[in-house]
Amino acid sequence: MVDVPGETVRVLSVPESGDARSFGTEWPNAEFDVTVESSIESAVERLRRKPVDCVVAGHDLPDGDGIELLREVRDRDPEVPVVLATASGSERVASEAIANGVADYVPLDATDGGEGLRERVRQAVAHGRSREAEEARKRDRRRLETLIGNLPGFVYRCRNAPGWPMELVRGESEPITGYTTAELASDAVVWGEDVIHPDDRERAWEVVQAAIDTGEEFEITYRIRTRDDELRWMWERGCLVESTVDGTAVLEGFITDVTERKEYEAELERRNEELESFASVVSHDLRNPIAVAKGRVDLARERYDDSDLDRAARAHDRTLERIDQLLTLARNGKRVTDVEPVDLDDAVDRCWSGVATGDASLDVEVDSTVDADRERLVQLLENLVRNAVDHGGDDVAVRVGELDSTAGFFVADDGPGIPEDLRDQVFEAGFTTASEGTGFGLSIVSRIAEAHGWSVEAVDGAEGARIEVRTGPTP
Repeated sequence: MVDVPGETVRVLSVPESGDARSFGTEWPNAEFDVTVESSIESAVERLRRKPVDCVVAGHDLPDGDGIELLREVRDRDPEVPVVLATASGSERVASEAIANGVADYVPLDATDGGEGLRERVRQAVAHGRSREAEEARKRDRRRLETLIGNLPGFVYRCRNAPGWPMELVRGESEPITGYTTAELASDAVVWGEDVIHPDDRERAWEVVQAAIDTGEEFEITYRIRTRDDELRWMWERGCLVESTVDGTAVLEGFITDVTERKEYEAELERRNEELESFASVVSHDLRNPIAVAKGRVDLARERYDDSDLDRAARAHDRTLERIDQLLTLARNGKRVTDVEPVDLDDAVDRCWSGVATGDASLDVEVDSTVDADRERLVQLLENLVRNAVDHGGDDVAVRVGELDSTAGFFVADDGPGIPEDLRDQVFEAGFTTASEGTGFGLSIVSRIAEAHGWSVEAVDGAEGARIEVRTGPTP
């Protein structure tokens, strides 16, 4: 007798008209869990609601024949074996069944009490499970090969044991850590104890342990010491998975070197702090004399009707506006560390109510959230809308929508647009094509996007300008 590994075999039986005895009523309950249906229609409905390990069908059924049921099963689940068992078969029926993918064809023998049929079911299920296991192993290999081929770094698999030791490592581990994949997978080097920096070890394990407890994906950045005692930053993403082969829980993940990115972020943060300090000093040192000059001009305008005084007052106002925007530009360069899911539609509504838009119209086509600092996202949108109104006029039509090919959104208008040769320059501080513009609006947009880890680009719009903000993560 064939030994079928695993739990009780679940069988869906659809006997020939008037013959249910050989199809399950006398099968051993400890080995088989048999559900008997009387028609193709009821059998198909049962398959929708309950998975089975094997279907046993007669040929002459009340509402058709076994070949029809075989086709129905194949359409819904090609992996479930179907055994066609009949007392009224023929060479033609057997040939047609084999052509349609039957797992086995069994002429019923009333003298053996159905044991012959049950043995053929055992064989069909055992063969199907071995085939599924091999397919699962192939899928595992393909998944690992895809990760290795597409990303600089290495993938690992940890077994469920104290400390979750690595049992498989593939990829370029030695250029990153100094340790070979064989060393990492053979317990010669324990990743957590021997490699991760002591100051980061407990924090990293807490993140991984929380993901193991919840079954969710984890993402963590930490420092390691390489074989040469060099300090490097690693970025790791992984999750707890259940092996599709034997049901064992394993931890799978990917590790890559992000030292250059971390060093760039540190340098950027240092420069941002210097810029904000400089901007604060400039703001403080310039505001007082400008306020004094503005007051003197206002007094003079009360006594004299002179267009030069009007122009001087406008110049003071514009200078104060530039000082405010310079300070805003500096502060928005700080990297965002505290984000929350923000409804993009709500953020656009807040932005629209906070900007002087005249007779401009707004069309919003978004239904998503963005992980962002809420106030800075609204400020980004305000600057994009203000830019559209400044260049497109008070009656400009503004449209906000989601990007098709990647995560993110766009703000477009039907104004004059941005010439192709100027699209890279518009995000530079102080650059403007408007006579009354300060040149800081889109620069602030760029700084807020960069602080979130996003990217921003001016592209060719269908009718006018179009600014795209891509919010996808960049490891």
